[in-house]
Amino acid sequence: MKNKKNHLSLLKALVVALGLCFASASAQGAAGASAAPVSDASTIRTPFFLGAALGFGSGTGVGTERGLGLRQIEPMLGVWLPGIALARVGYGFFDYNEETDDDENVEVEHSELDIELGIHLLGQLYLIGNYSRVKELSDLGDVAWNEWGAGFGSLLHLFGKAVLFADVSYRWVLEHYDPFADKKVSGSRLQLNIGFITYVF
Repeated sequence: MKNKKNHLSLLKALVVALGLCFASASAQGAAGASAAPVSDASTIRTPFFLGAALGFGSGTGVGTERGLGLRQIEPMLGVWLPGIALARVGYGFFDYNEETDDDENVEVEHSELDIELGIHLLGQLYLIGNYSRVKELSDLGDVAWNEWGAGFGSLLHLFGKAVLFADVSYRWVLEHYDPFADKKVSGSRLQLNIGFITYVF
C-alpha cells in the first residue's frame, strides 16, 4: 500500500513537471508557427548529440523500498532527429547506503546501461521505450538484472543547439536475487529523467 502511495505521489509530481515543459514547448512552437516545426533546427547539421540527465524515481531494487529520490546521474549520447525520432545510449551511476537487518550500513555501487528509442508524436512530444541492464555491487553480494520501460516526454529548445528534455517512464523490474532480503524479488517503478543535450555539429 505504501508503494502505491509513493507511485501516486511521484506520478502527480511528474505530470506537473512534464506539463510545465509541454506548456513551454507549446508556447515556443506557437511563437514560431511560421518557422520550422522545431526551434533552431536549421542550425543543426547532424542529428548526433552528447548530453546528461538526472534520474529520479521510486520502486523495487536491491534491498527494501528506497522511497523517492535521485537514482542516477547519466551521461549519454545518440541520435535525435528533430520532430521525428531518437535513439540514445547512457551509462548511469549512483552510490548509496543500504541498512541491513543488523542495523549495519552497507555501501552499494549502482550502475546501469540504458538503451532508449523514441518517436515524436506532436512536435516536441515523444513516446519512448527503454531497456536497462542494472548492476549493484556491495559487500553482501553482486547483483544484476534487466528492466523494460515505456513512457513519454517533451523537449524545450534553449538556444542554438542546446536542448532540455524531461521524460517519465514506467519500468518493469525483472526477477533477481536480493542479498539484503535473501530472496528473489521483482516489481515495478516510475522514473523521471531531466536532462540537457547539445548537438555535436
